[in-house]
Amino acid sequence: MRSPGPRVPRRATDTSLELDPGSLPKASAVRKAKLHKAREAAEETPSPRRRPLPRATRPQRIQSTRPQCDEQPRPAQPVERIAKAASQPPAQPTPAESSPEPRPENEISRALARRSQPVGTPTSKQLKTPRPSREQRQAARQDNTKGADTPAVPKESATVTRQRRARLRPVPGLDGLRGLAVLAVVLYHFFGDLLPGGYLGVDMFFVLSGFLITSLLVREFAVSGRISLTDFWVRRFRRILPAALVVLCLCTALVAMIGGDLAVGIREQFLGTFFFVNNWTQIATSQTYFAPNEVQVFAHYWSLAVEEQFYLLWPLLMFGAFALSRRQPKRLPIALSLVLAAASAAAMALLFTPGEDPTRVYYGTDTHAFGLLIGALLSLLLTSTSKEAKADSWASTSTGVIAGTIGSFALIGYLAQLVWMGADLEFTYRGGLVLTSLLGAAMIWGVVRETGPLTWLFRTRVMRWLGQRSFSLYLWHWPVVMILRELSDAPAWLLGLLALPVSCLLAEVTYQFVENPFRRAGYVATWRTYWASRPTVAEMKDGFGKAMWPAVPAMVLLSALGVAYGLVTSQDQTELERELERMSHANEQAAASAPATPTETKKPPEKRALPAGTEINAVGDSVMLAASEALNERFPGILIDAEVSRHYAEAIAEIRQLKESGQLRSTVFVGLGTNGSAADGEMDELLTILGSDRTVILVVPYGERDWMGQARAEIIEAAKEHDNVYVADWCGMAQENPALLYDDGVHPQAEGAALYVQALSDALEQYSRGEKSITTGCSL
Repeated sequence: MRSPGPRVPRRATDTSLELDPGSLPKASAVRKAKLHKAREAAEETPSPRRRPLPRATRPQRIQSTRPQCDEQPRPAQPVERIAKAASQPPAQPTPAESSPEPRPENEISRALARRSQPVGTPTSKQLKTPRPSREQRQAARQDNTKGADTPAVPKESATVTRQRRARLRPVPGLDGLRGLAVLAVVLYHFFGDLLPGGYLGVDMFFVLSGFLITSLLVREFAVSGRISLTDFWVRRFRRILPAALVVLCLCTALVAMIGGDLAVGIREQFLGTFFFVNNWTQIATSQTYFAPNEVQVFAHYWSLAVEEQFYLLWPLLMFGAFALSRRQPKRLPIALSLVLAAASAAAMALLFTPGEDPTRVYYGTDTHAFGLLIGALLSLLLTSTSKEAKADSWASTSTGVIAGTIGSFALIGYLAQLVWMGADLEFTYRGGLVLTSLLGAAMIWGVVRETGPLTWLFRTRVMRWLGQRSFSLYLWHWPVVMILRELSDAPAWLLGLLALPVSCLLAEVTYQFVENPFRRAGYVATWRTYWASRPTVAEMKDGFGKAMWPAVPAMVLLSALGVAYGLVTSQDQTELERELERMSHANEQAAASAPATPTETKKPPEKRALPAGTEINAVGDSVMLAASEALNERFPGILIDAEVSRHYAEAIAEIRQLKESGQLRSTVFVGLGTNGSAADGEMDELLTILGSDRTVILVVPYGERDWMGQARAEIIEAAKEHDNVYVADWCGMAQENPALLYDDGVHPQAEGAALYVQALSDALEQYSRGEKSITTGCSL
């Protein structure tokens, strides 16, 4: 008789289907089908967003149902129970329940929850974070990354976005190069004698801007096959407008409160700067960049206007060039940038007139765009056209050592230019500035290769700090020193020492609280973030920091009122200009009543007598006009013809007209050179019209303008070559008595006008004695 074996449970039965217990651990195809149907039924109820299950419903790890070696297989569960459980809806929570999520009430729901959660998933309390605000999501998009708490985005969409957005490789040395450029400009404006070529820092900025802007355009076209002009202009305005407008408005309000000559023409300055045509506004109003005592508080915005005009036009040209040369996209842009750069440099060389004010060729976008175009050309030669968004924008090659070496020698050449290439040299405008741009391009080439001593120098902390704040420092430094000059009569070097730390402090504040927020988050997000940070009334009472929140709108309101006041009350003339206009009107009345005299004069007797006022003509510029009252007092009956901004060409035409009308007398005072030296042949033409039978006294001009040395040398040379030409050393007297001049350092006040007349009287004494002293106390 057989011994009974282990009792085997009876198999679960069903009228339509029976399951084999041995197949349960392996999950038969039928059970898989039922589970699939249950999963679909559970997923039919949509959820507004994916949220983790609360701790109360957190499933435990599913234990394996595979039988061990010492276990018996479990009896199968009836299929009816499984299907019934799958068809039951989850229990609805009662108001008394505190769980934020409905708890699954059947084993199928629990199984599905366990299958959807990986092992080690954090609990709902650990994931309980507030939904990110719109500003946070926008900031995340700007950084091209997604925060951990950002709502889920399909993986394919996120990947495509990252791949289609090209970025330039960060190069710390470029910040250091900006630092060198802004340091040169600041030292030039604060201590001009220390660094005569410091203005060349602006040209370094031009080359850098052209290089980086073109690199962005090339990479965008290479990655996406298109250029979004709207996105480009929005990014540029977001980078430049906030800081530029803050400085513009605050300085306009402050200047309107101070008043004086500093507020003259503030309306034209504000509007020209606001619409980024400051350079053309200054050209139209005959302003000069190189006058040491210039009173234009926004004169330095000219370079910003040139850059913005370039940013407006260059992307359009690049867009068209890329569209016409898709097979070889760089060929046409390279040719275009090369031709335009050469044309701009040629225009500067041709329009520049030695001895005259170079402001037109220096301020003009057409004549000074070659620096931007040389930077663009360098970018087209170096920037990668790889379609991979993460590709190196300026891929390093075997030329790294060569680039570093050339860049180091270029730095030496650039520093030499800062020391010796002043703005008064003819070479500056006929090749010098182009050479500066080429040296800047060579330095950029060495820096982006990140090899050699050049990279180490421009990576230092001080240079990078200056470079990162270079834009704000450039905006602030000029208004600061102009306001200090208006408020104080201290020496220029002392004002420079005071303006330097003040400018750095204002630049740091602007960089941290204006530049960075707007550049990273944009206009709307920055304002919403500020508005969301407003404290409650209780918080304002509790802390000083919270109470400072209303200071921002208050400052904005006061600035707006100050700007409006400055624009409404803007004056058109300085005190000096009003005085000159009054004197000019008086001279015109005197000239109208003066009788005509014969054009031919008799030969003077052996013993020369001093001429009377009725025997003297005076033809000159605004300096002579400023001394016209003193001239009338010293020489009653003198005929004065002096105008503001008069050059030699205009004076020659006026003298010819006086001679033809019979009003040219035996003695002629000529006071020119303040607005430019004589062009080729103009001095000889002037003396030929006057003739050798007249006594001519040339006034040596005074001022720190770039052409003054040449103008003085021409006068001294004319006196040496002509016996009837004498020299009035107004320059030497003014140099010894600078306090008797107006703030511009050129025109004499009432006491200074007496010195001007004294210089002419001394020259007449030489004529009377038959002696001639051809000297001047000023350098030639």
